[in-house]
Amino acid sequence: MREIVESVNRWFGEGCEVVLACVVRTWGSSPRPAGSLMAISSDGRIAGSVSGGCIEGAVVQSALAAMEDGSWSVEQFHADTARAQEVGLSCGGNVDVAVMPYDPALARLEQAFLSADRTYVRLVGLLDGGDAGTGAMGTTKPLLVVPTAPACDQDTRGLRLVPVPGEEAWSVAIAANAADAAGEIGILKAASEALAASEGRDTGLLACGGASYFFQRMKGRPTVVCVGGTHVAVHLAALARVLGYRTVVIDPRGIFAGAERFEGVDELVRAWPQAYFAEHPLHEGCAVCALTHDPKIDVPAVAAALDSDAFYIGSLGRITTQKARCDALRELGYAQGEISRVFGPIGLDLAGREPAEIALAIMAEITAVRHRANFESSTMLESAWRVEEEERREAERHQLEAVALA
Repeated sequence: MREIVESVNRWFGEGCEVVLACVVRTWGSSPRPAGSLMAISSDGRIAGSVSGGCIEGAVVQSALAAMEDGSWSVEQFHADTARAQEVGLSCGGNVDVAVMPYDPALARLEQAFLSADRTYVRLVGLLDGGDAGTGAMGTTKPLLVVPTAPACDQDTRGLRLVPVPGEEAWSVAIAANAADAAGEIGILKAASEALAASEGRDTGLLACGGASYFFQRMKGRPTVVCVGGTHVAVHLAALARVLGYRTVVIDPRGIFAGAERFEGVDELVRAWPQAYFAEHPLHEGCAVCALTHDPKIDVPAVAAALDSDAFYIGSLGRITTQKARCDALRELGYAQGEISRVFGPIGLDLAGREPAEIALAIMAEITAVRHRANFESSTMLESAWRVEEEERREAERHQLEAVALA
Protein backbone atom coordinates (compact mmCIF):
# COMPACT_ATOMS: atom_id res chain seq x y z
CA MET A 1 0.00 0.00 0.00
CA ARG A 2 2.82 2.39 0.79
CA GLU A 3 4.05 1.97 -2.79
CA ILE A 4 0.85 3.34 -4.29
CA VAL A 5 -0.50 5.85 -1.75
CA GLU A 6 1.32 8.87 -3.20
CA SER A 7 0.01 8.19 -6.70
CA VAL A 8 -3.52 7.56 -5.40
CA ASN A 9 -3.55 10.87 -3.54
CA ARG A 10 -2.35 12.73 -6.62
CA TRP A 11 -5.01 11.14 -8.83
CA PHE A 12 -7.81 11.96 -6.43
CA GLY A 13 -6.48 15.51 -6.23
CA GLU A 14 -6.70 15.75 -10.02
CA GLY A 15 -10.33 14.64 -9.96
CA CYS A 16 -9.77 11.10 -11.24
CA GLU A 17 -11.62 7.99 -10.14
CA VAL A 18 -9.39 5.26 -8.72
CA VAL A 19 -9.73 1.48 -8.79
CA LEU A 20 -7.86 -0.96 -6.56
CA ALA A 21 -6.79 -4.34 -7.89
CA CYS A 22 -5.88 -6.76 -5.08
CA VAL A 23 -4.54 -10.30 -5.32
CA VAL A 24 -6.99 -12.29 -3.18
CA ARG A 25 -5.77 -15.80 -3.87
CA THR A 26 -2.70 -17.52 -5.34
CA TRP A 27 -1.48 -21.06 -5.69
CA GLY A 28 1.28 -22.71 -7.63
CA SER A 29 4.26 -20.55 -8.56
CA SER A 30 2.34 -17.29 -8.63
CA PRO A 31 4.47 -14.18 -9.26
CA ARG A 32 3.06 -12.03 -6.42
CA PRO A 33 1.60 -12.97 -3.02
CA ALA A 34 -1.96 -12.45 -1.82
CA GLY A 35 -2.48 -8.86 -0.73
CA SER A 36 -0.39 -7.37 -3.54
CA LEU A 37 -2.01 -4.17 -4.80
CA MET A 38 -2.20 -2.13 -7.95
CA ALA A 39 -4.07 1.16 -8.33
CA ILE A 40 -5.52 2.29 -11.66
CA SER A 41 -6.69 5.82 -12.40
CA SER A 42 -9.63 6.60 -14.68
CA ASP A 43 -7.20 8.01 -17.26
CA GLY A 44 -5.20 4.74 -17.38
CA ARG A 45 -2.24 5.36 -15.07
CA ILE A 46 -1.09 2.59 -12.76
CA ALA A 47 0.89 2.24 -9.54
CA GLY A 48 1.96 -0.98 -7.85
CA SER A 49 1.79 -4.51 -9.23
CA VAL A 50 -0.32 -7.66 -9.00
CA SER A 51 1.95 -9.97 -10.98
CA GLY A 52 5.27 -8.33 -11.74
CA GLY A 53 4.10 -7.50 -15.24
CA CYS A 54 2.48 -10.50 -16.92
CA ILE A 55 -1.23 -9.82 -16.22
CA GLU A 56 -1.22 -6.10 -15.48
CA GLY A 57 -2.53 -5.15 -18.92
CA ALA A 58 -5.58 -7.39 -18.63
CA VAL A 59 -6.32 -6.12 -15.11
CA VAL A 60 -6.12 -2.50 -16.27
CA GLN A 61 -8.57 -3.24 -19.08
CA SER A 62 -10.99 -4.82 -16.61
CA ALA A 63 -10.65 -1.86 -14.25
CA LEU A 64 -11.34 0.71 -16.96
CA ALA A 65 -14.31 -1.30 -18.23
CA ALA A 66 -15.69 -1.58 -14.69
CA MET A 67 -15.52 2.19 -14.27
CA GLU A 68 -17.78 2.46 -17.29
CA ASP A 69 -20.42 -0.15 -16.42
CA GLY A 70 -19.95 -0.87 -12.70
CA SER A 71 -19.29 -4.60 -13.24
CA TRP A 72 -16.77 -5.12 -10.43
CA SER A 73 -15.37 -8.63 -10.44
CA VAL A 74 -12.70 -11.11 -9.42
CA GLU A 75 -10.44 -11.62 -12.43
CA GLN A 76 -9.11 -15.16 -12.58
CA PHE A 77 -5.83 -16.09 -14.27
CA HIS A 78 -5.19 -19.83 -14.02
CA ALA A 79 -2.16 -21.30 -15.76
CA ASP A 80 -4.08 -24.02 -17.60
CA THR A 81 -6.59 -21.64 -19.19
CA ALA A 82 -6.38 -19.98 -22.58
CA ARG A 83 -6.81 -16.55 -20.99
CA ALA A 84 -3.73 -16.98 -18.82
CA GLN A 85 -1.67 -17.96 -21.84
CA GLU A 86 -3.01 -15.01 -23.82
CA VAL A 87 -1.96 -12.47 -21.18
CA GLY A 88 1.42 -14.11 -20.58
CA LEU A 89 1.01 -15.95 -17.27
CA SER A 90 3.56 -18.60 -18.17
CA CYS A 91 5.02 -19.26 -14.72
CA GLY A 92 2.59 -22.06 -13.93
CA GLY A 93 0.87 -20.02 -11.24
CA ASN A 94 -2.76 -19.21 -10.54
CA VAL A 95 -3.89 -15.74 -9.52
CA ASP A 96 -7.29 -14.30 -8.57
CA VAL A 97 -7.46 -10.49 -8.56
CA ALA A 98 -10.33 -8.49 -7.07
CA VAL A 99 -11.05 -5.30 -9.02
CA MET A 100 -12.99 -2.72 -7.00
CA PRO A 101 -13.65 1.01 -6.70
CA TYR A 102 -11.64 2.94 -4.13
CA ASP A 103 -13.55 5.55 -2.16
CA PRO A 104 -11.59 8.80 -1.54
CA ALA A 105 -12.71 8.92 2.11
CA LEU A 106 -11.44 5.39 2.72
CA ALA A 107 -8.19 6.25 0.97
CA ARG A 108 -7.77 9.29 3.19
CA LEU A 109 -8.29 7.27 6.38
CA GLU A 110 -6.03 4.47 5.18
CA GLN A 111 -3.23 6.93 4.46
CA ALA A 112 -3.58 8.36 7.97
CA PHE A 113 -3.11 4.92 9.51
CA LEU A 114 -0.16 4.17 7.28
CA SER A 115 1.50 7.47 8.17
CA ALA A 116 1.01 6.77 11.88
CA ASP A 117 2.29 3.16 11.52
CA ARG A 118 -0.93 1.85 13.06
CA THR A 119 -2.32 -1.62 12.46
CA TYR A 120 -5.66 -1.98 10.67
CA VAL A 121 -7.42 -4.58 8.51
CA ARG A 122 -8.67 -4.16 4.94
CA LEU A 123 -11.74 -6.29 4.20
CA VAL A 124 -13.12 -7.01 0.73
CA GLY A 125 -16.46 -8.74 0.17
CA LEU A 126 -16.50 -11.30 -2.63
CA LEU A 127 -20.07 -11.61 -3.89
CA ASP A 128 -22.06 -14.72 -4.84
CA GLY A 129 -20.78 -16.61 -1.80
CA GLY A 130 -18.20 -18.53 -3.79
CA ASP A 131 -14.71 -19.55 -2.84
CA ALA A 132 -12.21 -17.36 -4.66
CA GLY A 133 -10.87 -19.40 -7.53
CA THR A 134 -14.13 -21.11 -8.51
CA GLY A 135 -16.86 -19.51 -10.56
CA ALA A 136 -17.50 -15.91 -11.48
CA MET A 137 -17.64 -13.48 -8.56
CA GLY A 138 -18.07 -9.80 -8.08
CA THR A 139 -16.65 -7.58 -5.35
CA THR A 140 -18.03 -4.98 -3.02
CA LYS A 141 -16.17 -1.82 -2.16
CA PRO A 142 -13.31 -2.37 0.30
CA LEU A 143 -13.82 -1.63 4.00
CA LEU A 144 -11.36 -0.78 6.75
CA VAL A 145 -11.49 -2.36 10.19
CA VAL A 146 -9.71 0.15 12.38
CA PRO A 147 -8.83 0.74 16.05
CA THR A 148 -11.62 2.98 17.30
CA ALA A 149 -9.69 5.55 19.32
CA PRO A 150 -7.11 6.44 16.62
CA ALA A 151 -9.84 6.48 13.99
CA CYS A 152 -11.75 9.09 15.95
CA ASP A 153 -8.71 11.37 15.68
CA GLN A 154 -8.64 11.09 11.90
CA ASP A 155 -10.61 12.74 9.12
CA THR A 156 -13.66 10.51 8.73
CA ARG A 157 -15.75 12.71 6.41
CA GLY A 158 -17.80 10.53 4.06
CA LEU A 159 -17.47 7.47 6.30
CA ARG A 160 -19.56 5.73 8.93
CA LEU A 161 -17.67 4.21 11.87
CA VAL A 162 -19.63 1.23 13.17
CA PRO A 163 -18.38 -0.59 16.31
CA VAL A 164 -17.59 -4.28 15.83
CA PRO A 165 -19.74 -6.40 18.18
CA GLY A 166 -17.58 -8.08 20.80
CA GLU A 167 -14.52 -6.04 19.76
CA GLU A 168 -14.86 -2.82 21.72
CA ALA A 169 -11.56 -1.38 20.51
CA TRP A 170 -12.40 -1.76 16.80
CA SER A 171 -14.81 -0.20 14.32
CA VAL A 172 -15.59 -0.74 10.66
CA ALA A 173 -15.07 2.30 8.45
CA ILE A 174 -17.71 2.09 5.74
CA ALA A 175 -18.08 4.51 2.85
CA ALA A 176 -21.32 6.40 3.43
CA ASN A 177 -23.07 4.83 0.44
CA ALA A 178 -21.47 1.37 0.59
CA ALA A 179 -24.05 -0.70 2.45
CA ASP A 180 -27.58 -0.55 3.76
CA ALA A 181 -28.61 -1.64 7.25
CA ALA A 182 -29.17 -5.26 6.21
CA GLY A 183 -25.75 -5.50 4.55
CA GLU A 184 -24.16 -3.91 7.59
CA ILE A 185 -25.02 -6.92 9.77
CA GLY A 186 -23.03 -9.25 7.55
CA ILE A 187 -20.17 -6.77 7.31
CA LEU A 188 -19.85 -6.53 11.10
CA LYS A 189 -19.84 -10.30 11.49
CA ALA A 190 -17.18 -10.60 8.78
CA ALA A 191 -15.14 -7.86 10.46
CA SER A 192 -15.22 -9.75 13.75
CA GLU A 193 -14.08 -12.97 12.09
CA ALA A 194 -11.39 -11.14 10.12
CA LEU A 195 -9.96 -9.65 13.32
CA ALA A 196 -9.77 -13.10 14.89
CA ALA A 197 -8.27 -14.72 11.78
CA SER A 198 -5.72 -11.97 11.19
CA GLU A 199 -4.15 -12.47 14.61
CA GLY A 200 -2.41 -15.54 13.21
CA ARG A 201 -1.87 -14.57 9.57
CA ASP A 202 -1.68 -11.40 7.55
CA THR A 203 -3.95 -12.35 4.63
CA GLY A 204 -6.62 -14.91 3.96
CA LEU A 205 -10.11 -15.85 2.85
CA LEU A 206 -13.03 -16.54 5.15
CA ALA A 207 -16.65 -17.60 4.65
CA CYS A 208 -19.26 -15.69 6.60
CA GLY A 209 -23.02 -15.72 6.25
CA GLY A 210 -23.03 -17.24 2.78
CA ALA A 211 -20.46 -14.80 1.42
CA SER A 212 -16.70 -14.89 1.05
CA TYR A 213 -14.34 -12.20 2.27
CA PHE A 214 -10.67 -11.45 1.74
CA PHE A 215 -8.85 -9.82 4.65
CA GLN A 216 -5.44 -8.23 4.86
CA ARG A 217 -3.88 -7.10 8.13
CA MET A 218 -1.83 -3.97 7.52
CA LYS A 219 0.88 -3.55 10.14
CA GLY A 220 3.10 -0.64 11.04
CA ARG A 221 6.46 -0.54 9.32
CA PRO A 222 9.16 -2.73 10.84
CA THR A 223 11.97 -0.72 12.42
CA VAL A 224 15.75 -0.96 12.13
CA VAL A 225 17.48 0.50 15.18
CA CYS A 226 21.15 1.36 14.65
CA VAL A 227 22.96 1.67 17.98
CA GLY A 228 25.94 3.82 17.04
CA GLY A 229 26.16 6.49 14.35
CA THR A 230 28.97 4.70 12.55
CA HIS A 231 29.80 4.60 8.85
CA VAL A 232 28.10 1.20 8.65
CA ALA A 233 25.00 2.74 10.23
CA VAL A 234 24.91 5.45 7.54
CA HIS A 235 24.60 2.81 4.82
CA LEU A 236 22.39 0.49 6.87
CA ALA A 237 19.83 3.21 7.61
CA ALA A 238 19.72 4.23 3.94
CA LEU A 239 19.27 0.62 2.76
CA ALA A 240 16.63 -0.14 5.40
CA ARG A 241 14.66 2.93 4.36
CA VAL A 242 14.66 1.78 0.72
CA LEU A 243 13.28 -1.58 1.88
CA GLY A 244 10.40 0.06 3.71
CA TYR A 245 11.70 0.05 7.29
CA ARG A 246 11.38 2.87 9.76
CA THR A 247 14.90 3.88 10.81
CA VAL A 248 16.24 4.98 14.18
CA VAL A 249 19.85 5.88 14.95
CA ILE A 250 20.92 6.18 18.60
CA ASP A 251 24.28 7.39 19.87
CA PRO A 252 25.13 9.25 23.09
CA ARG A 253 28.21 10.71 21.37
CA GLY A 254 27.05 13.90 19.70
CA ILE A 255 29.79 13.90 17.09
CA PHE A 256 28.45 10.62 15.65
CA ALA A 257 24.78 11.57 15.73
CA GLY A 258 24.93 14.53 13.37
CA ALA A 259 21.93 15.23 11.16
CA GLU A 260 24.19 15.82 8.15
CA ARG A 261 25.39 12.21 8.38
CA PHE A 262 21.91 10.74 8.56
CA GLU A 263 19.71 12.69 6.22
CA GLY A 264 16.34 10.98 5.84
CA VAL A 265 16.52 8.94 9.04
CA ASP A 266 13.12 8.84 10.75
CA GLU A 267 14.55 9.41 14.23
CA LEU A 268 18.03 10.53 15.27
CA VAL A 269 18.62 10.23 19.02
CA ARG A 270 21.48 11.54 21.13
CA ALA A 271 21.05 9.38 24.22
CA TRP A 272 22.19 6.19 25.86
CA PRO A 273 20.28 3.39 24.15
CA GLN A 274 19.02 1.78 27.37
CA ALA A 275 17.55 5.13 28.47
CA TYR A 276 15.84 5.61 25.11
CA PHE A 277 14.43 2.05 25.14
CA ALA A 278 13.03 2.60 28.63
CA GLU A 279 10.86 5.42 27.25
CA HIS A 280 10.31 3.92 23.78
CA PRO A 281 9.97 0.15 24.30
CA LEU A 282 11.17 -2.17 21.58
CA HIS A 283 8.50 -4.39 20.04
CA GLU A 284 8.27 -7.47 17.83
CA GLY A 285 8.72 -5.38 14.68
CA CYS A 286 12.16 -4.09 15.73
CA ALA A 287 15.61 -5.16 14.52
CA VAL A 288 18.37 -3.90 16.84
CA CYS A 289 21.93 -3.58 15.51
CA ALA A 290 24.75 -2.83 17.96
CA LEU A 291 27.42 -1.17 15.82
CA THR A 292 29.72 0.92 18.02
CA HIS A 293 32.42 -1.59 19.08
CA ASP A 294 32.22 0.19 22.45
CA PRO A 295 31.05 -2.19 25.22
CA LYS A 296 29.78 0.73 27.32
CA ILE A 297 27.20 1.37 24.59
CA ASP A 298 26.71 -1.97 22.87
CA VAL A 299 26.31 -4.24 25.92
CA PRO A 300 23.49 -2.27 27.60
CA ALA A 301 21.79 -1.93 24.22
CA VAL A 302 21.90 -5.68 23.57
CA ALA A 303 20.73 -6.36 27.13
CA ALA A 304 17.75 -4.05 26.64
CA ALA A 305 16.95 -5.78 23.35
CA LEU A 306 17.07 -9.19 25.05
CA ASP A 307 14.47 -7.91 27.52
CA SER A 308 12.14 -7.10 24.61
CA ASP A 309 10.30 -8.91 21.82
CA ALA A 310 12.62 -7.55 19.11
CA PHE A 311 12.63 -10.04 16.24
CA TYR A 312 16.34 -9.49 15.47
CA ILE A 313 19.36 -8.55 17.56
CA GLY A 314 22.82 -8.28 16.00
CA SER A 315 26.26 -7.40 17.32
CA LEU A 316 29.14 -6.07 15.20
CA GLY A 317 32.65 -7.41 15.76
CA ARG A 318 34.85 -10.45 15.23
CA ILE A 319 34.38 -13.62 17.26
CA THR A 320 36.70 -12.47 20.05
CA THR A 321 34.52 -9.38 20.44
CA GLN A 322 31.46 -11.63 20.55
CA LYS A 323 33.10 -13.67 23.31
CA ALA A 324 33.70 -10.51 25.36
CA ARG A 325 30.10 -9.36 24.83
CA CYS A 326 28.81 -12.81 25.72
CA ASP A 327 30.82 -12.84 28.97
CA ALA A 328 29.47 -9.39 29.86
CA LEU A 329 25.89 -10.54 29.29
CA ARG A 330 26.50 -13.65 31.38
CA GLU A 331 27.74 -11.43 34.21
CA LEU A 332 24.51 -9.45 33.93
CA GLY A 333 22.58 -12.67 34.52
CA TYR A 334 21.50 -13.62 31.00
CA ALA A 335 21.26 -17.35 30.34
CA GLN A 336 22.69 -19.11 27.30
CA GLY A 337 19.24 -19.54 25.77
CA GLU A 338 18.67 -15.80 25.92
CA ILE A 339 22.10 -14.91 24.53
CA SER A 340 21.54 -17.32 21.63
CA ARG A 341 19.03 -14.79 20.23
CA VAL A 342 21.91 -12.44 19.35
CA PHE A 343 23.49 -12.76 15.90
CA GLY A 344 27.21 -12.15 15.98
CA PRO A 345 29.29 -11.40 14.04
CA ILE A 346 26.34 -9.47 12.66
CA GLY A 347 25.19 -10.09 9.08
CA LEU A 348 25.38 -12.93 6.58
CA ASP A 349 28.88 -13.81 5.47
CA LEU A 350 28.98 -12.16 2.04
CA ALA A 351 32.78 -11.70 2.29
CA GLY A 352 32.49 -7.93 1.79
CA ARG A 353 34.48 -5.65 4.08
CA GLU A 354 33.50 -2.14 3.01
CA PRO A 355 30.93 -0.35 5.22
CA ALA A 356 28.25 -0.49 2.51
CA GLU A 357 28.92 -4.20 1.98
CA ILE A 358 28.65 -4.86 5.71
CA ALA A 359 25.35 -2.96 5.76
CA LEU A 360 24.12 -5.12 2.89
CA ALA A 361 25.09 -8.28 4.80
CA ILE A 362 23.26 -7.03 7.90
CA MET A 363 20.12 -6.15 5.96
CA ALA A 364 20.22 -9.53 4.23
CA GLU A 365 20.30 -11.29 7.60
CA ILE A 366 17.48 -9.12 8.97
CA THR A 367 15.40 -9.95 5.89
CA ALA A 368 16.08 -13.66 6.26
CA VAL A 369 15.14 -13.67 9.94
CA ARG A 370 12.00 -11.64 9.35
CA HIS A 371 10.79 -14.03 6.66
CA ARG A 372 11.99 -17.19 8.48
CA ALA A 373 14.28 -18.22 5.63
CA ASN A 374 16.86 -20.96 5.88
CA PHE A 375 20.33 -19.45 5.97
CA GLU A 376 23.75 -19.93 7.51
CA SER A 377 24.35 -17.54 10.37
CA SER A 378 26.56 -17.11 13.40
CA THR A 379 25.21 -16.28 16.83
CA MET A 380 27.07 -14.54 19.62
CA LEU A 381 26.88 -17.70 21.73
CA GLU A 382 28.29 -19.89 18.95
CA SER A 383 31.12 -17.42 18.39
CA ALA A 384 31.92 -17.44 22.11
CA TRP A 385 32.01 -21.24 22.08
CA ARG A 386 34.40 -21.17 19.12
CA VAL A 387 36.78 -18.86 20.96
CA GLU A 388 36.55 -20.97 24.12
CA GLU A 389 37.25 -24.12 22.12
CA GLU A 390 40.26 -22.47 20.43
CA GLU A 391 41.54 -21.31 23.82
CA ARG A 392 41.12 -24.81 25.23
CA ARG A 393 43.05 -26.37 22.34
CA GLU A 394 45.78 -23.74 22.63
CA ALA A 395 46.10 -24.47 26.35
CA GLU A 396 46.34 -28.22 25.66
CA ARG A 397 49.01 -27.60 23.02
CA HIS A 398 51.10 -25.52 25.44
CA GLN A 399 50.70 -28.20 28.09
CA LEU A 400 51.90 -30.92 25.71
CA GLU A 401 54.86 -28.80 24.68
CA ALA A 402 55.76 -28.24 28.32
CA VAL A 403 55.62 -31.98 29.03
CA ALA A 404 57.76 -32.69 25.97
CA LEU A 405 60.39 -30.17 27.05
CA ALA A 406 60.43 -31.61 30.56
